[in-house]
Amino acid sequence: MRLTTVAAIMGIVTLAAPALAGPKEGGEIYETRCKMCHGSGLANAPLIDVLKTFDNDRILAALTTPVPMMAGVVGGLNDEDKRNIAVFLSGKPLTASGAHPEVKAE
Repeated sequence: MRLTTVAAIMGIVTLAAPALAGPKEGGEIYETRCKMCHGSGLANAPLIDVLKTFDNDRILAALTTPVPMMAGVVGGLNDEDKRNIAVFLSGKPLTASGAHPEVKAE
C-alpha cells in the first residue's frame, strides 16, 4: 500500500472511532454536559448532591422534557445516554425497557 493510502485510511478510522465507541457512560456525559451548571449551581441549577437524591424517573423526565435553560445541553442525547446519566446520578439501576438494555449502577 502506498503511504498516502495508509494515511487516508488511518484518518477515516480516527474520525469514525467516536461513533463506533458505543454509548458513553453516565459519568462521562455528566462531566461534559451537566457539570458546568450542576457542579456550581449556575442559573439556580440543583447541585449534584441534590440530583443524587432524585429517582431515575424524575431525572429521565427532566432530561426528556427539559426546562428551556437545559434544552440546548440535552439536545442530541439519545435515550440510552439519558438512562446512563440517570443511573449515574441516582445510583440505582434501570431494568431493560423495550429496546433499551439494563443499566447497572456502579
